[in-house]
Amino acid sequence: MVRLRQSAKGRGAERCADCRIARSAAFEEGCLNLAITGGCQCSAVRYSLEGALPAAYACHCGECKKQSASAFSMSVAIDTANLRWTGDPAMFETVAFSGARKLCYFCANCGTRLWHRGSEDSAAASLKVGTLDDPAGIEPMGHLWVSKMQPGITIAKDVPAFDTQPDDVAAWRTSLVKR
Repeated sequence: MVRLRQSAKGRGAERCADCRIARSAAFEEGCLNLAITGGCQCSAVRYSLEGALPAAYACHCGECKKQSASAFSMSVAIDTANLRWTGDPAMFETVAFSGARKLCYFCANCGTRLWHRGSEDSAAASLKVGTLDDPAGIEPMGHLWVSKMQPGITIAKDVPAFDTQPDDVAAWRTSLVKR
């Protein structure tokens, strides 16, 4: 994995070491050489993700509103084989808004939700965009559970929106990983 360089000018000057474009522009141009890192608020749990950052999606269900303490949650669908972490994330099991089983990983120290997945052996997980060190340039490529959306939120007409979720949500998330 290629590391990003940071100039003395600070965070906004980070550049991909191979293609030399600014990090936020690299997201927009689909650069595959970004070092994708993140973690919890207290830094007790840190992670890195190999490869390109998949497309993000927003979920407006009640569970996601609660876990994000906001109007919706934004996640990226990842392959857990590409996720490496340090620290000891805690886990609890819950039932998703759809009724499916969900394993939720978080920092036991500060409580930050980091990712969740359907089962221990699931290769797919949803990584929380807010935990990325630099989420610049990330926009949702789809919206789930818009029937539960807070008033005042507008979704662009060209972005897919589902009243609940796609019939095969696992396949839909997998399609986001491949974008």
